[in-house]
Amino acid sequence: MTPRLLMAVGGLALLAGCATTPEACDPYQRDASLLTKLSCDAGGGYRARIDAGERQVELDREENALFREIHRQIAEQQRATRNELRVTNRQHHELERNVQVLVTRLQRRSQEQLGLRHQLNELERQLTETPAPSASEADALAEREARLEALQQQVSRLQQSLGYGP
Repeated sequence: MTPRLLMAVGGLALLAGCATTPEACDPYQRDASLLTKLSCDAGGGYRARIDAGERQVELDREENALFREIHRQIAEQQRATRNELRVTNRQHHELERNVQVLVTRLQRRSQEQLGLRHQLNELERQLTETPAPSASEADALAEREARLEALQQQVSRLQQSLGYGP
């Protein structure tokens, strides 16, 4: 009778193991009965939880790799923008230097013309003004472009005043 009883209990444990779900098999659950733990182990509930955890870790790794790639791309774009700003600054300083040379030459040449002198003084004043520091590089570029546009208009007016044509 003992072998039959053992077979019945074993069959019952095996069937109970098949009846449990992976969600019900929590290895950290302390108040689970021995039969529940045995059925989770025999039915593969613990293995299913481990597999699900490993899949989640792999998904997290892939997402982390995507985040790192995005961060790298952002850093690369920032670097390119800074380089662009440096080139723009250099070109702007070169332009200001050339305009200053032109203003100096025109001042020497036209000291008697009051209207032209006034335009040259205005152009000099604009060159010596420094814009307030901007909150961002985009604002700095926009301010610089506006200032360059104003300088271009001043130079065009000077050209017309001197009879060089547009």
